[in-house]
Amino acid sequence: MAGPLDGIRVVEITQFQNGPICGRILGDLGADIIKVEPKTGDPARGFMAMVGVQMGLKGRNFYFEYNNRNKRGIVLDLKKDRGKEVFFKLIDSADVFLTNMAIGTPERLGIGYDALSARNPRLIYIQSSGWGRKGPDATAFAYDFAGLARAGTMLMCGEEGDPPQNLVPGLADQMAAIMAAFGTVTAIYAREKTGRGQLVDSSLLGAMIELEGLVLSAPCMLGREFPRPVRSKAGNPLYNRYQCQDGRWIAIVNLQPDRYWPNVCRALGIEELEHNPKFNSLETRGANAAELVRIMDEKIARKTMAEWIEIFKREGVIHTPVQTATEVTNDPQALANNYFVWFDHPVFGKTKMTGWAWDFSETPCSIRREAPEFGQHTEEILLEMGYTWDDITQLKDEDII
Repeated sequence: MAGPLDGIRVVEITQFQNGPICGRILGDLGADIIKVEPKTGDPARGFMAMVGVQMGLKGRNFYFEYNNRNKRGIVLDLKKDRGKEVFFKLIDSADVFLTNMAIGTPERLGIGYDALSARNPRLIYIQSSGWGRKGPDATAFAYDFAGLARAGTMLMCGEEGDPPQNLVPGLADQMAAIMAAFGTVTAIYAREKTGRGQLVDSSLLGAMIELEGLVLSAPCMLGREFPRPVRSKAGNPLYNRYQCQDGRWIAIVNLQPDRYWPNVCRALGIEELEHNPKFNSLETRGANAAELVRIMDEKIARKTMAEWIEIFKREGVIHTPVQTATEVTNDPQALANNYFVWFDHPVFGKTKMTGWAWDFSETPCSIRREAPEFGQHTEEILLEMGYTWDDITQLKDEDII
């Protein structure tokens, strides 16, 4: 079955993760994605070697593969007039143009919003930038790490007094890509009503501020920052993580602690504390949190995680294991919901890949093709556009493709 964006054509000029992931999401949703690369290629093709991490597979780069599945690839030299002519013909039939070039760069290349929308008024122009289109730093370069730093993320994570935390690689890029994809489908819907395309800007900074909306609302509305919690003094000890006998960690996740306090007491064998005035309410448990966390630490350290999971299930305590990345990829719940799927990769063979956060009953997402090799579909796309083999030979001779 075709995906929900079947029939939508997206032309992208993107690199690394932010822009490419947006295109990958749209491709998973069924859109035809044409990735235009310069003669030097997307630097993400060599990214893992660039950062000193050897994580290739059969001569390919897993980072590029993940970011660019479900795309066709064409190589064009946009610094030459003939290359730009080919690009403009692509835009004439496109629904969306996607880029994560810095603000101002497309204009200098002659492919800014005004130039492209003049040719194709229905074009939706998505630019996912670092800092947004306006303001003193609009044209400054930014990468994932910069987004995490400037958006405050590094000083929101970890415990009070910790230095800034170096978080999951690619987190800001990934969130910015998700927001760019959200902006794209929203603009497509708006175009169906108005008949016109528009410019949509998203950014690392804006995306991370949206992700952190709860925590950032505290200084906005209350004039004070949301505290960085300390595990050993958690204000709600029933909403905390604890280490088991086997070294594994388990999270107890009871956001209505008064309701679940009796269940926790039964599970841990501390029924004598249920009505103790030091612990019998949210307020008193908070006031004596350090003592209660210490008691719970001692109890939970006496059994393995598997044992506690059985006990917590039996006693109705909301809980979950704290999993490693590998365990997440094998989680039966994640697999059942297609959060990870198998793809018959023509080079890797049967390969597990991340799936989708959505489940469409009538227009499901799918992985239809691997990431393109450099220029893999150049001739195919040009032939679709009406170029002849003689034209393609001439473009090669002129070093345009």
